[in-house]
Amino acid sequence: MALILLVDDEHGVRQVLSRWIQDAGHETVEAESADAALQVMERQPAAVVFSDIQMPRRDGLWLTAELRKRYRTTAVVLATSVSTVAPSVSMQAGVLAYVVKPFSQESVLRALEAACAWHTETAAAGPRPEDTPERLQEWLDSLE
Repeated sequence: MALILLVDDEHGVRQVLSRWIQDAGHETVEAESADAALQVMERQPAAVVFSDIQMPRRDGLWLTAELRKRYRTTAVVLATSVSTVAPSVSMQAGVLAYVVKPFSQESVLRALEAACAWHTETAAAGPRPEDTPERLQEWLDSLE
């Protein structure tokens, strides 16, 4: 069981994700903004952060960059309502995966499984300087 932080300015989205992820056996905490997410992480670092890309003030890409600096073993999954976000864009910020809204429970759980596996592997080995976006892409490619 892992702790999963859900970051979205829409309460309903956080509720649905929370139910699906808890049903899969994980614990969840929620934040309504990028700033609130960092406050949660200071108190209780999560193994995985699911974050909306488009939020008021600071977006999910900004949050991802901050998470990469402060919590290098935390996996990040981005959620977006824009289906045109290229994986190469999201991977550059150190994002492990992304799901497009409206997302299915299956796509969320598939991304969660990959993110938890990456977190477990990275936490066991310790963060390394080579844990760059390119290394994350290599790891993703190795799963196929």
